[in-house]
Amino acid sequence: MTRRRTRTALIAASAATALLLTACGGSDNKGASDDIPGVGETTEEPPAPEEPAEEEPSDELDHPEIDFGDDYQNVYADDYTGDPIVDAILRANQGFNDAVDEAIVHHDYERPALSFYISGSARTATFRVLDAMVESGETSGGTSRYFNRDVTLVEDGVATISFCRDFSQVYDKDFETGEITKEADPDAKPTLYVARMEQSADGVWQTVEYDLFREDQKCQ
Repeated sequence: MTRRRTRTALIAASAATALLLTACGGSDNKGASDDIPGVGETTEEPPAPEEPAEEEPSDELDHPEIDFGDDYQNVYADDYTGDPIVDAILRANQGFNDAVDEAIVHHDYERPALSFYISGSARTATFRVLDAMVESGETSGGTSRYFNRDVTLVEDGVATISFCRDFSQVYDKDFETGEITKEADPDAKPTLYVARMEQSADGVWQTVEYDLFREDQKCQ
C-alpha cells in the first residue's frame, strides 16, 4: 500500500509549553546594619514548587458506533502507516464506507454516522443509493472487502483517497423477510472509488464527493 504526499513536510503539530513559576525575594535593610559585614545582605529564598503543567486536551472524537447486524461485514485489507494525518484519513474513510453500508442494511436515513462522516454532494449521492435500495425493498448481506487505499494530501485540511471495493461475496436479500433474492457473484470485478475529503471545524475528515469506476485496472 502506498502513501503519497503533495508536500515535502508534514504539518507540524503545535504543542503547549508549560510555564515554570519560580519566586525569588529577600530583604534590603538600610541603616546601621549596612556597615556590618554579612548583615543586610540579600539572600535568595528557595524556589516555589513547580505548578503541574496542564494536560493537553484529548483530540479523540466521539465516533458513532456502527451496527451491521448479524448478516453483513466490511473487511479492510490495508495496514495503517504510522503517519497520524494519513491514518486519521484512513479511519475516516472506513467510517464513510461503514456508514453507507449500515444505512443500507437497516434502511435508515437517520444513522448518526451518515452526518458524521459524509457531507456535501457525497451525502446527496449516498441518499440516492439508499433511496434505490429502500424502493426496491432489498438490502445486502455477506462481506465487502476494501483494499488498495491510497491517500494524497492536497493542502491543509483537504485530501483525496482512492480505494477498491470487492463485493464478490455480497448478496441481495428481501428487507422484510431476509430471503436471498440474488446470490453473490464470485466473478464480480472490484470497483474503484475516488473521493475528496475535507476536515470539518470539529476535526472530522468527511467525504464531500466521490465517484466510482467499475472494473478499473487498478483494482484487478
